[in-house]
This record gives sequence, C-alpha cells and structure tokens, in this order.
Amino acid sequence: MADNRLRPGAPGSPSAGCRRVVWHRAWGLCSALVGLVLVVLAGAGLATVPDLMDEERAFEAAVPCGSSAVAGADCLRPVGATVMRTVIQDVPKHEEFTLRLGGPPDVPHEIDMGASGPLLTRLQQGDRVTVTMWRDYATAVSRDGVTQESADTPVGEPVFVTALMLALLPCGAYALYAGGVALRRARRHAERGLPAFLLTRGKQACGAALCALPALLVGDVAGPWVAVAGWLAMLPLVLLAVRRLERSRGRHAAPPPTR
Repeated sequence: MADNRLRPGAPGSPSAGCRRVVWHRAWGLCSALVGLVLVVLAGAGLATVPDLMDEERAFEAAVPCGSSAVAGADCLRPVGATVMRTVIQDVPKHEEFTLRLGGPPDVPHEIDMGASGPLLTRLQQGDRVTVTMWRDYATAVSRDGVTQESADTPVGEPVFVTALMLALLPCGAYALYAGGVALRRARRHAERGLPAFLLTRGKQACGAALCALPALLVGDVAGPWVAVAGWLAMLPLVLLAVRRLERSRGRHAAPPPTR
C-alpha cells in the first residue's frame, strides 16, 4: 500500500507542511501590520491630548462675544438659524436626539442635542432659534428664553480620546508581538502548533484594554494624565491575575488519559 504522506496535499506530506508554513507567515504578517497601525494610531492619538486639553480649557473660559465679533472668533457668538427637522428616538440601544437646521454656512446642518429636553421636544419645522457657536462647535440652542446645551462641545474629549487610545495600545502591541512570533517561527509552529503562551499574552492584552474603562471613570474626575497613571498602575495587577488564573487551572486540571 502506498504511503499517504507521499501524496500531494495529504496530511504530513511536504506540500501540506509548506502550506501550513505559508499560512503562519501570512497571518503573522497581517497581524504584525495591523498591530503596527494600531500602535502608531494610539501614539498619535495620545499626542493630541495636550491640544485637546487646551481647547477644553479655552471653551470653559470663553465669554459671550461683543457686537463686533466675527465668525471664527474665540468667544461665544449667537447665530440665527431655522429648524428643518427634529429627530427624537429614546429607546434602549438606539437613542438619537438630532436637530437639523438651515442657516448660515458656519452653523452645522445637524446638531446632536444629547437629550430630548428642555427645548428639543418643543421645536417644530420653521421655528427660528439662536445657536450659540464657539469656534466650529454649536454648543447650545435657544428659543423663547429656553436654552438647551448640545453634545457638540470639546468638554470630555481629552479623557475620551485618552481612554480609547489606552484600549487600542495593548491590542496593537499584542497583534504586533503575535505576528512577529508567527513570522520568526512559522516552520516550528507549522509542525507543533501555536504555543500556549500566545493565549496567555492575549488574555493579558484583553485585560489591559479593559482597564481603559476604569481609567475613563478616573479621568472624568481627575483628568487625562491621572487616567494614564491609573491605567499603568492597573497593568501589573492584570498580568498577575492572568498568571495566577493560569496556574490555578493548571493545578486543578484533569490528568491526561492513560492508554
């Protein structure tokens, strides 16, 4: 009987082994490229945080413009606009509170109002409203003495961007690391399978990414840089927790079956 290993494509044949090597190199290259993009994106995002903080402070210190204010002035200026449509959807997992306007070019055609009240539910098509503009942000809408602040402000952006980049960073680092390992040891992995430590590193990366959520909560109170410090302080705890979990499972794992 002929040896199946000599048939092209049969398990254990040279061609099957070559395909597995190519597969490991292909996914390793893709993983490394994706990881590199994520790491660069996270670094670039964190680099914008100081500018976002300056913008947030400037907005909080802004005062109403005088009569000689022009478009683009760094103050709160009122601009007239006309209501074209309101969209209010207040249902779980799908909330939308949008005000669509017609007016001067510097007024956005759509504003996320963040909530239905106190003004949005009162507005109808054709109503004239006053939009408070700061730089290119439409920060509030007023009519008949009722003012509703919008969600279109720079407040909170530095903390949100920081938390998002902190979540992307470990994911990108892990993808870059796993891809590099696959590229360096493609032939070995094709013969023996992927090593168990890649799964452990993946769990640690997921834990580090999840730590961005409590960092976001901390940042809302104390600022972006405290959020970064808190995230860094949580990383050793995540690494130790994953290792302890792996060891615990190892001690209580069922023994391999005997033949």
